[in-house]
Amino acid sequence: MIVKKVKYTDTNKTKVWQIGDLVDYIRHPHNKKPQEKIDYAGGKNFLSPTHTGQKMEMISLADESVHSNMPVQHWLFSWQEGEQPTRKQVEEIVDLFLENMELAGHQTIYGLHHDTDNYHLHIAVNRMNAETGKVVQPHKGFDIKEAHKIVAIIEHKQGWTS
Repeated sequence: MIVKKVKYTDTNKTKVWQIGDLVDYIRHPHNKKPQEKIDYAGGKNFLSPTHTGQKMEMISLADESVHSNMPVQHWLFSWQEGEQPTRKQVEEIVDLFLENMELAGHQTIYGLHHDTDNYHLHIAVNRMNAETGKVVQPHKGFDIKEAHKIVAIIEHKQGWTS
């Protein structure tokens, strides 16, 4: 299993557009890439149960951030060929990720995709804390190091190939 923090490269687009495009892609990948399929998707820490409502909540909260050009982070977990997580395992991974990144309680949208032999999980998490109005910087910017630790925990707990 591998993890990657996906960087935003198109800084010409507004924060609102980037977040909307990201969450639409996570939940509906076939609209951008017809060969890519979604197996499972979910959201955490929203008032709305709908995709559109959750997207608007995430955009609204992130747009309040004056100190961060992009408070929403995009993470990608990928399994080796032949490995396929269950819905229960995906939920456990998202919970472990949020807890270990000190982002439990933050708005999160996720989706399990496959378009090749490798299943992969996209996670978009809003680092803007709804209660404090401040953007959280997980592990003082050393979040990729922590993400690799999380992968080791997940591999051990769920039995994936390292």
